[in-house]
Amino acid sequence: MSFQLSGSGPDIYERTLVPLWFGRWAEALLAQVSLAPGERVLDVACGTGITTRLAKRAVGDDGHVTGLDNNAGMLAMAHSLAAELDITWVERDAVDTGLPSDSIDALISQHGYHYFPDQAAALAEFHRILVPGGRIAVSIWDGHSVYTKALCAALETHISPRIARKQRAQRQTPSARTLEDSLSAAGFHNVSVVRQELSINVPLAADFVPLHLASMPIAAAFHDLADQNRTALIADVSRALRDYVVGDRMIYPDAVNVLTGLKRHPMASQGDGILPSQV
Repeated sequence: MSFQLSGSGPDIYERTLVPLWFGRWAEALLAQVSLAPGERVLDVACGTGITTRLAKRAVGDDGHVTGLDNNAGMLAMAHSLAAELDITWVERDAVDTGLPSDSIDALISQHGYHYFPDQAAALAEFHRILVPGGRIAVSIWDGHSVYTKALCAALETHISPRIARKQRAQRQTPSARTLEDSLSAAGFHNVSVVRQELSINVPLAADFVPLHLASMPIAAAFHDLADQNRTALIADVSRALRDYVVGDRMIYPDAVNVLTGLKRHPMASQGDGILPSQV
C-alpha cells in the first residue's frame, strides 16, 4: 500500500484536506511530543509539510527540522509553502533516511506509518537515528469514520470493488495493542497509545466529496465517471451522512491513535522507568 499523488493532487490536498483535516491533527500530534526550542526534529511522510512547518515554528531559529517523504510532488509543494523557513526536505524512504545515528531529538509522523511497506524496518531506522532519550510520536487513523465508511460504500456501488478496496486501505490501520507491541519490539520504552478524537467540520457532500477524491490516488477513477454516476455516488454519501448535517456543513467525529515512546538512555536500567531528563 502506498499514497502517491501527481499532477494537481498535491495542490488540492494542501488546499482542501490540510485546513479541514490534517492541520488540526498536526496540532494534536505536536501536543503529545512537546517540542522545545533548539531541538532537531524529523517529520517522516511529511506530505505537503503542515506538521513540518508547525514543528519548525516550535523549535525556532536554533532548532532544525527535516521533512522526509518519498513523493516528489508532495515535497515540491512542501518546499514552495515553506520558502521562508529553514527546513531541509529529503526525498527518501522511511527505512533508509540517510541520517546519522543518534542525530535526532524527536521524530514525528502524521498518518504515514500504515503505508510503510516494512514497518519493523522503519521503526528500527527511527530508533537508530534518535539520540538516547529521544522520543517518537506517530499518529495513525483509528479505523474509519462515518464519512469514510459512507464514501467507500458509494465507491463500491458506483465505481468498483477494487477502487473501494484501494480507498478503504487508507484507513486500514494496526490496532492500539499491535502498535504498542511493535514499538516495544523496536527497542523503545515508556510506550503508550493515546486516542485523540476531533469533531470534523467540512462542506456538504456535493462540494466536499469531489474535492476530497481529487486529492486521492483514485482521483482518475472518480473523474472518469459519467456525470449521472458521479451525481449518484455523491447522493449516496449525502444520504448516509444526513444525520450529521448542520446548516451547510457536515460535522462528524473522527479519531486517531498517537503512538509515543522513548529511546532508552544507556544509563537507565531495563526496569527502572527513569526518564531521560532524570539520568
